[in-house]
Amino acid sequence: MTEMTAKLDLNSFLAHDPPAEKGWMNRTPLKTVGVLLFLLVVAAYLIANYAIGARKADLLHEAERRLDISDAGQANVVETWLDATAQRAGRIARNELFQLFASEVNQSAGDKLPEPLAAQLPYMQNAITNFALQDNLIGAYLIGRAGRAFLASGDAPSLTDDQRIAAKSQYDSKAALTFLPLRAGTAGLVLDFLVPIHAAQSATSGDATDVVGVLLVSVPASEPFSRFLAPPRFSAEPVTSRLFQDRGGVLYELTPSRAPYLSSRKDPTLSTGKLDFQRVVFPDGLVRYADGAPVSGTDLILFQQIDEEDALAGLETYSLFVVGLAISMIIVIFTVLAAIWLTLKGQNARALATQYMEFAGQINVQRRLLGSINNSIDELIGLTDPEGVYIYANPSLARMANFPVRAIPGKTDRDLFGEEVARQLAEFDRKAIATEQTVNAFVEIDSLDGPRTLRIAKSRFLNEEGSFVGIVTVSSDITEFVEHQRHKEEMAKKSINVLVRMLEANDPYLAGHSDRLSKLADHVATELALPEEIHRVLTAGAHLSQVGKISIPREIRVKESRLTEDEQAVMQKHVLVAAKLLEEAEMSPEVVAAVTQINERLDGSGYPNGLEAAEIGMPGRILGMVDVLIARISPRSYREAITIEEALNVFRSNPEKYDQEVVAALDTFFASDIGQEFREILTAPANDAPKN
Repeated sequence: MTEMTAKLDLNSFLAHDPPAEKGWMNRTPLKTVGVLLFLLVVAAYLIANYAIGARKADLLHEAERRLDISDAGQANVVETWLDATAQRAGRIARNELFQLFASEVNQSAGDKLPEPLAAQLPYMQNAITNFALQDNLIGAYLIGRAGRAFLASGDAPSLTDDQRIAAKSQYDSKAALTFLPLRAGTAGLVLDFLVPIHAAQSATSGDATDVVGVLLVSVPASEPFSRFLAPPRFSAEPVTSRLFQDRGGVLYELTPSRAPYLSSRKDPTLSTGKLDFQRVVFPDGLVRYADGAPVSGTDLILFQQIDEEDALAGLETYSLFVVGLAISMIIVIFTVLAAIWLTLKGQNARALATQYMEFAGQINVQRRLLGSINNSIDELIGLTDPEGVYIYANPSLARMANFPVRAIPGKTDRDLFGEEVARQLAEFDRKAIATEQTVNAFVEIDSLDGPRTLRIAKSRFLNEEGSFVGIVTVSSDITEFVEHQRHKEEMAKKSINVLVRMLEANDPYLAGHSDRLSKLADHVATELALPEEIHRVLTAGAHLSQVGKISIPREIRVKESRLTEDEQAVMQKHVLVAAKLLEEAEMSPEVVAAVTQINERLDGSGYPNGLEAAEIGMPGRILGMVDVLIARISPRSYREAITIEEALNVFRSNPEKYDQEVVAALDTFFASDIGQEFREILTAPANDAPKN
């Protein structure tokens, strides 16, 4: 026997005297200080982290603003230079002499120029060469519709296939100016752009139909772009400018001041889809912030970048300042709180001890009161350990078990109530432990006063730490109540059975009907392996199913011809009458439902409520089909009886009305030896309805 089982009453678990003062502050002063210090550190950390985060956000916002301004400014500078370069080329494109020459070349057929044009060729050649030399161009070309260069400045390199294709497409374009992608030349970057030459008499409105020639100009771009990307001479801003060319959504970097000038590999860190301020991690682990701006009218994109260290310059110093300030505040606050705490502790210690003693005394009084109530109530209360050994039992439990109260601790249910009851109670214990919920059940025991019915509730008992230490059982003796209910139900059944017998005696078609209905329904429930509770509902429902017909006029009940619609409506009311009688007799809701649903069908065509499928319970489905079968195999004056097999075929051919699972159970039953014998009983001549 354990030390706990040696305690004999509830007060053995509870102290009679108030415990000595053991306040939390007194037991664990170091823990209190530690918790307070922890809370202060957490608060300081959160405040410092917020301040540093806000400062970082401000620095990044400022860096973004600077990069935006720098981006926009550099993009404007590049666009201005491109416009100025294009304007110089536009002067020769708008020269009337060039327009006239281009018009005549455009109208000539074949590759050979007419003699008048050929005579002008040296003059025009000299003019375009002077234009190229004056503007420091790499080359200038007058290109015909077929892609042939009729004029080229002196020392101009040969046209590439890409230049010819671009010049030919310019004839069909409405653009006033087209910049081609930058390319790498022998001496650096080269910028090509196309200027359409319109007919001399046209208004140069941009209509592609009056384009008579295309002027292709190649400009050296390394020097100007190197100048654009260079940081301002007197600026200390740690910003880096980078130039990229968009080729089909992929960025390739341009390096105007060093070969190969145009990278052959796409940039792995930047993309055309994200030009806003962004944090970029480079393959070498360096982190930078970047902001991009496109150059209008070209496929060029300028990016301004700043190292994360430069963007967040000063954040580290600010962070150290904030952390130092937070630590100082922690020390000051902790010192003040500690002083206040020590002062209050000294002043209130005696008063707190007095209050605690009074409070403990009140608890002890309530504890004794609870023990007194527990010992005087009629409910049976017991506490067992996890092995089923009793730790505590109140006097009511001791009286029921016929043991002295002090003799019960250390015993088991087997010692108190016997083997069979002990097995049931042990199963309920296991269920309460497994589900961690209260288990309610009924059990019958033998006592000095005879068999008694107990309603029990079993729950897990946990100690102050929340650990499982046993099972608490609270039982109520409901023997008198159960006997009263049984007696009331028996009286109700007897009264209703009298009505049924009277009805069968006055209705030749109902003689023996309820008995056959009950037996066949019970066989079907057995085939379906339904629980015993369903068997009881079927038996009661079968015997009570016709009770409502006592309210139907006898001339309708025994009428030999088919009923009229009005008579059928009167006959169908017997179901509602039966339901009312059974409810007034306080029959179980399951039996009332089974009787009410006998005439319901799965498709909703039945009565009285037109229930469908899942709304009809299994007892109602079984009784309804068995009732139809027994009625159809019995003859009437207005129709012949059918065989059991024919009745089953009706069920099989109407699956929308009848449950096919029940049909299968009927098939299985009638195919068995017991079913064959029952078949003979159902079809015996005695079942034929007598004539009036």
